Amino acid sequence: MAPTPPAGPGEQPEDRAVDHYLSELARWRMRREHELSALDEITRTHPDRDALNEDVTASMTLHHAIAQRHDLLLATWEDVRDGDGEREWVSTLLWGVLEMPDGDPQALALALPDALRMSDALAASLRARTGADGDELPVRQRVAALRADLERLADAVAGDDSTERLEEARRRLDALGRRADEEALVEIGELESELAGLERALLVAAAEEAHGTADLDQARAEREHLVAKGEAVRALAARVLESVTPAPTLGIPDVSALGEVPTEESELTAYVGNLERVGRALDQAHATYAAALAEYADLADRAERLASTLAGCGAPTSVDLSGMLTAAKESLHNKPADVRRAAALVAAQEAYLAQLRPES
Repeated sequence: MAPTPPAGPGEQPEDRAVDHYLSELARWRMRREHELSALDEITRTHPDRDALNEDVTASMTLHHAIAQRHDLLLATWEDVRDGDGEREWVSTLLWGVLEMPDGDPQALALALPDALRMSDALAASLRARTGADGDELPVRQRVAALRADLERLADAVAGDDSTERLEEARRRLDALGRRADEEALVEIGELESELAGLERALLVAAAEEAHGTADLDQARAEREHLVAKGEAVRALAARVLESVTPAPTLGIPDVSALGEVPTEESELTAYVGNLERVGRALDQAHATYAAALAEYADLADRAERLASTLAGCGAPTSVDLSGMLTAAKESLHNKPADVRRAAALVAAQEAYLAQLRPES
């Protein structure tokens, strides 16, 4: 499950709380990526794969957006600790809206904590529907977890048909808690899927309501969010320029150039449209600079794998490739790293090894 936010909306979290949160979020991000990859493999051969594919795609899209926001939080927090950034930008990025990279209207206007909850709900639903949970958890633990989910959801609904659904789920859960047979496990899986779906529906409904009620306060909040996001992207771009060459040289828009949010309703709509365009431009810049760092990380991983492979090779192969491996590592260790030269050297070694393996 995703970590708890280090502070509420508008609050300034303590340094240790931010460090802990970003570290836990990194672990969550890695585990969820591996889990989604495994679930994707399962659904490819599942009898209900067509019905499951939509949630798998939504989960992966959501995880990508969360990973992007995590990158920006890391860059911003690094600047704050170095004394170059504003501390309030951390809270703004944490609670500012998280737009989906494909503009999915069913997943708009989510803050990072809500996006994490939705990711957890989607993953729980997929695990239950595919049987990926299996018998790993005892019935008592799964019932206890469901009961906690019920109580949390009960606080989020108010007198609509969801309340009746939760009461029915509670009655079913009470009956299941006294059983431990195989049919109980099946019903527990169904309940897990239903509650995950309900939580997702509640989050989407809240997001759509927030996104569809643009007003002066919301425009001001979005402007503040984009100011923090812009500074985070600029911090990320600075890291890229210091780390790799050639580096992207995209212009990063400054939302302050739009001026303050107008109070006249006739001007507000146009201003909100300009904010959306700035937001899309920042997303594009973020994706470009993040991709440059990802390329560098991938090259470093491939070079390490080559070093491990060479350690087990015979003398002729080691002699042929050791010089190129040394040159590749030197290219990657320089600041900025020459990624083109390193990529060519790594690719050449990989191709050479691929040719040698069939003969060995």
